[in-house]
Amino acid sequence: MTKVSNAATADGSTGWFKIYQVSAVTGGGTISWPTDNATQFTFKIPSSISAGQYLLRVEHIALHSAASTNGAQFYIRYFINPLSDLVPYSLSSCAQLNVTGGGSASPSTVKIPGVYSASDPGILINIYYPVPTSYKQPGPAVFTG
Repeated sequence: MTKVSNAATADGSTGWFKIYQVSAVTGGGTISWPTDNATQFTFKIPSSISAGQYLLRVEHIALHSAASTNGAQFYIRYFINPLSDLVPYSLSSCAQLNVTGGGSASPSTVKIPGVYSASDPGILINIYYPVPTSYKQPGPAVFTG
């Protein structure tokens, strides 16, 4: 999420913080994601963040070609390639939110692009052989409030 003054006109250049993630499950010689074939999921926006307008960005990283640099594919993103502002993507997904109530927390943020590197362990990874025994979710820690 990113706090903005006007969600309808915001360009996403403000700092982002993570509120939810689903990571890989490894073990028994396999790697899988609990969201495989999911059509929806539920998560909670931390009640400690301050009231106001926000953009909510959803991200899915396809790793089927991630064994080589720049092989990971970012889907459902907000306007820009998180690895580089020089390689634009055409798909985007961003919700405009108005958070009410709220607290006074100001989560630390990261910039997109800039938060990821093509060599990050959760982005440059061979998921086929040898099958990973662990998976490090890329990006910042989840803000829990």
